[in-house]
Amino acid sequence: MVARVMRREVDGDPQVRAPTPGDAPAIAELMLAAYRGTIDDEGETPEETLDVVRRLFAGEFGVVLWNISEVTVRAGRLAAATICTVWQGRPFVAFMVTAPEFKRQGLARAGLTRAINRLAAAGDPLLRLVVTAGNTQAETLYASLGFVAEEG
Repeated sequence: MVARVMRREVDGDPQVRAPTPGDAPAIAELMLAAYRGTIDDEGETPEETLDVVRRLFAGEFGVVLWNISEVTVRAGRLAAATICTVWQGRPFVAFMVTAPEFKRQGLARAGLTRAINRLAAAGDPLLRLVVTAGNTQAETLYASLGFVAEEG
């Protein structure tokens, strides 16, 4: 899916910050919790998930856009993350996850909106992502933010 990057209103959040490589274990834990029992659950182990996050931060899925990406902290731990990279020469949402107990509170929408706003400020006109067909909550969120299926 692709969206034209256009600034949108979104509240600031004092518990939002840029991710760091040191966040890898917490992001892996967040990903496991977010995906468990969903259409995106492939039965990954904690070790496999941590390996994916470490590979992400090492640039295997494109250069991480540290200044565009963010993590949200609640109750002293990561509640949500939006990690963007440059994939095939373009900004790309590599991972966007929310802990189950924090879903439906607007964290994913706010995180993605702030990423879009940061890209707009940097002059990047498009943001791409991939969503699993049938992940209706994600599909609905992305459509509401202007994402549409790309041709070809």
